[in-house]
Amino acid sequence: MKNKAILKYRPADFEEFGYRTGLECNDPQRAAAICGLHLQAFEHELEPEIRRLLAEIAVARNQFSALQSNLYDRPEPIDDGRMLTHSHKIWIVFVLALLAAVACLIGNSATFYLLGLGILLAALCGIAVTSLPLVVGHLFYEWIIVASKWLQIATVLVATALTIGGMLIIGQARRDIVDRATASAQSTSYVEGMEEAKSQPAQESGSPDAPTQSTIQRNLGEGAVLLVLALDLALAFLVGLLVAMYTDHDFTAWWELRKLSDLIDAREERIAELKAGVEMAKRRCLAGILRAQNVRSRRYPPYHKALTLVLIAFFMLARPTQAQEIERYEGILIDKSRSISHHGDNQQFRQYLMATKQLLLTEPPNTRVFVSSISSDSFGGEKDILIGWTPESRGVLTDNLNRSRRQLLTAFLKRSQEMVPSSSETDIFGALWRVKASFESDRPASEKSSISRTIWIFSDMMNDTPEFSMPKLLKLGPQKMLEHAKAKGLLVPLPGYEVYVSGASTQHLTPQKWMTARVFWRLYFAAAGARLFVYDSDSRATVRTLSR
Repeated sequence: MKNKAILKYRPADFEEFGYRTGLECNDPQRAAAICGLHLQAFEHELEPEIRRLLAEIAVARNQFSALQSNLYDRPEPIDDGRMLTHSHKIWIVFVLALLAAVACLIGNSATFYLLGLGILLAALCGIAVTSLPLVVGHLFYEWIIVASKWLQIATVLVATALTIGGMLIIGQARRDIVDRATASAQSTSYVEGMEEAKSQPAQESGSPDAPTQSTIQRNLGEGAVLLVLALDLALAFLVGLLVAMYTDHDFTAWWELRKLSDLIDAREERIAELKAGVEMAKRRCLAGILRAQNVRSRRYPPYHKALTLVLIAFFMLARPTQAQEIERYEGILIDKSRSISHHGDNQQFRQYLMATKQLLLTEPPNTRVFVSSISSDSFGGEKDILIGWTPESRGVLTDNLNRSRRQLLTAFLKRSQEMVPSSSETDIFGALWRVKASFESDRPASEKSSISRTIWIFSDMMNDTPEFSMPKLLKLGPQKMLEHAKAKGLLVPLPGYEVYVSGASTQHLTPQKWMTARVFWRLYFAAAGARLFVYDSDSRATVRTLSR
């Protein structure tokens, strides 16, 4: 058990103690005297453990000397090599006894299980029957066999004979099984309807030379009995031999001598560690005092220089804050063309507005937000619906961020009150050019490659302009539609952009046409350098979750 002083103090702690003492005293001699008293107390607290260790070493040395004299100072000293060989033999005999015990346990448990007992009860009976040779074998070997070498030889010969006999009987049973299988195969017809009358009586009466099933079972049983008897006898012999080898007088003394040597080495090493810890604590305490003295003797700048530094820091902090640090651009495009309105039903358009509200209420910090519309002339025909930003947010201090989100939502609700899906055409490509121009107009933030750029598109994604009318071009297939868009100069470069499409309606489209449009937009954004994460037909879900 370790001394409490070891648990309370460590040599490394004295350096910090010396440092604090040196700062408080401002006198190296007084600090050294205080540390010296603490070191003496620390050393005195270690003395009980050192005395205990020394006492254990003394007792162990006396036992070691007595055993060493008994083993090496007699007329025929012990041979260390022979003792090492003896220890290895003990392990070998132990492994063999363990294997025999496992085999006996399995055989006995299987026997009781075949008698109709349950698995647990059969296992318990198997353990009980297996332990019987262990007890009897130890007594038999200790009192009878150990006294006569001839009895030991006879026991080994009997176990060997039982094993050979059992293996021969089981081998005979194996040969009978093969003969029976061969006789059965010869009397079997492989063609239906031929020699059926001849093969059937032969199977019933059986060949006079073929062994019967009862004979095979009897041979297997007799062989198993002989093997189990051999195992029980071998287990009893091995256990007795193992006990005799392990309790050998010379080996026990030699093994105890080794343990005493290891014990003495461990105790001496512990004492050296404790004494070295005291010396280390002294040096660390002195190092802490010197460190404190160095801190106190450090030269400080004159007061006027310090005042100059304070004024410079004040003016630097008093400067107006720089522009908001932007980490993310987000553009929201809302389709307000007639193609999403069916017979005056603006349900789809209202879903677009609701999804935009959800986005504005969950804007991440340090985000520049642009909300625009998709109409007949999306690039230069109308003004942006909303432009704003969100401040940074640290930890739980999110008041400014929440306030900015509410302001963005209020402004959007005010400006979207009179919005209706009334545009005669759907210019998605112009809207993409517009949001790209809005992102790039904010310099130098737009030049940073680490800034994320995201575009949300709430539209049925059916671009319908004279240059590119998707309802008429769907029959060409997505690949030719992409080539047509490139030829018309409608491919907008969007390197590194993330695109989410929500509300791509299936109204008035067959499944083939809707899938053609979807594949086209995937090819289009891939060619533009962007990544299309979502292409969804339902905009009623919480759209912010789509980007996760």
